[in-house]
Amino acid sequence: MKDIMLIMSDQHGGAYTGMEDDRVRTSALMRIAGEGLYFERCYCSAPLCVPSRMSFLSGKRPSDLNIFNNDTVLPADVPTIAHALGAVGYHTVLIGRMHFKGDEQKHGFDERLVGDITSQYWGTGGKERVDFGAYTGTTNRKHCLEAVGGGISPVMAYDREVYECALRYLEQEHEEPLFLVVGFYSPHFPFVAEPDTYQLYKKQFAGERRPAAAPLRFYEDYVMECSEEKAVCCKAAYCGAVEETDRYIGRLYDAFQGRKGRKLFLYVSDHGEQLGKRGIFGKQTLYEDAVRVPFVAAGTGVPVGRRRECVSLLDISKTILAQAGTSADWHDGREIDLSGLPDVGELVKHSAGSGEFDRPAVIQQILDYRSEPMMAEAVVWRRYKAVRYGGTAYFLYDLEDDPLEERNIAGEYPEWMEAAETYFLTLPEISACIETEITQRERVKQLKEWGKRKKPHEWAVMPVPEWARHKPVE
Repeated sequence: MKDIMLIMSDQHGGAYTGMEDDRVRTSALMRIAGEGLYFERCYCSAPLCVPSRMSFLSGKRPSDLNIFNNDTVLPADVPTIAHALGAVGYHTVLIGRMHFKGDEQKHGFDERLVGDITSQYWGTGGKERVDFGAYTGTTNRKHCLEAVGGGISPVMAYDREVYECALRYLEQEHEEPLFLVVGFYSPHFPFVAEPDTYQLYKKQFAGERRPAAAPLRFYEDYVMECSEEKAVCCKAAYCGAVEETDRYIGRLYDAFQGRKGRKLFLYVSDHGEQLGKRGIFGKQTLYEDAVRVPFVAAGTGVPVGRRRECVSLLDISKTILAQAGTSADWHDGREIDLSGLPDVGELVKHSAGSGEFDRPAVIQQILDYRSEPMMAEAVVWRRYKAVRYGGTAYFLYDLEDDPLEERNIAGEYPEWMEAAETYFLTLPEISACIETEITQRERVKQLKEWGKRKKPHEWAVMPVPEWARHKPVE
């Protein structure tokens, strides 16, 4: 049996690595990709932390879990990959972030170390997190522009603790095969990086202008006012955070590779970051910047190469189980063949019936449009992305010819929309999801009132040290 190590960051968009943009210094990821497989087209399950992560762990889509927002709990009786690996003899360890809500903070892991950085309960996060100091509230999209620049943030302090704990853990020997998950919060905002690195990126991106593309009307409420100069500062800090995370990844990879026996190493993120494109920061859309993430795999039996077929977090989850020798029939993902090397040539246009497109990535979200919850869905086969809003508004994009997703070609390729329809929810299913979401939101209102009043002890949350609470310098 192989030791398996997964590093999962938060909000690392697929475009922000040295494999995609040589201005972004990710030497460790480039080295790991050079020793294994780099997947160009990996997608999250939902453009939001909790829905995407719980989907990854449980092997179910957000609609099957009724999890579409960050305040929702994964039921304790839902099996996860940690349960499945534990059942076949693995020692399962979670160090750092996974964004569990509520009392249950293990969900099958034998050990949970460091804890999370965001709140465990309801009504205890955001402006209530006074230990964030000058960064209070800035992990929220609506306030993410309030602290931008060079400094030391709570995120940096947290990730340092996670890294050091993981490094110490890798020095230990275990009789059982090991499944180790290391969760970093970076490069999630606040947009802050080490001062020298921040200034270097700021000079590099000086004068850069964002594409003039406008968002679809469904996302108009997500647009934030931000000057081009400030957007450059955000991008500089974001890339600086990516670079720091990359250093941690490289050191942990080397420590893991130094262990005896057969091994599998994986790096991925839960969703992306839009960095002000179309006036939107954060995730919570179905645009490529929000849903495509970096994914590299290396280890025993993994060849060297670059792959262009679509894969998803669900597929990575299923592949971990397959590599451990268990099938877990309850899991809806598909195993990725890490031993073969599919064609990496041009993504030529194919008909919807082509066998090469038999593993689409399915992405789901519930967004707020005109103050009402709306279902949004995307199905991606290689160069094509089919999108549907509210069950009635259809879009199709050729991501090769139209990377900014500005030209809707749904009318030109009806066969693609017909193929996507088999992966979209039915209208009754959409209605059921929306109804459940509304009910859950009402429950959370009550839970937030409880949390604000009682201020429960959050034993699974790492408090922010005082030295990481001071405002950055822009």
